[in-house]
Amino acid sequence: MRARLIALILTFVATSALLSTVSGQSVIFNYTVHVDFFAYSCSLNITQISLYDSSGRLVGAASSPSGAEIAITLRTSTPVTALTAIASGLATWSYYTWPVSGSGSITLGNTGDYWVTIRMN
Repeated sequence: MRARLIALILTFVATSALLSTVSGQSVIFNYTVHVDFFAYSCSLNITQISLYDSSGRLVGAASSPSGAEIAITLRTSTPVTALTAIASGLATWSYYTWPVSGSGSITLGNTGDYWVTIRMN
């Protein structure tokens, strides 16, 4: 009888530990957003790239001094369905430099890689 009681207690403790471990884990969604930029006949220095979700919350930021593609990785516990990328920086042609900006939107599905191209005006 005592061995049976000890076995029952050990089973209860093991089950409780397993359930608390499983319930403490959450699903993580991983997205990598590749942002490309273009402007006609000039070089770009992108000083700020901001990613906003559909509620307007800032979820990622970066810069691209060379104006080349930048990859921003997002890790979130809730799925993201859409993003808006807003970029600003400087364009240079010959001796002239002027401020540029642009934006682009993207719809996301499951975790993975997504691309958005922003025309800098």
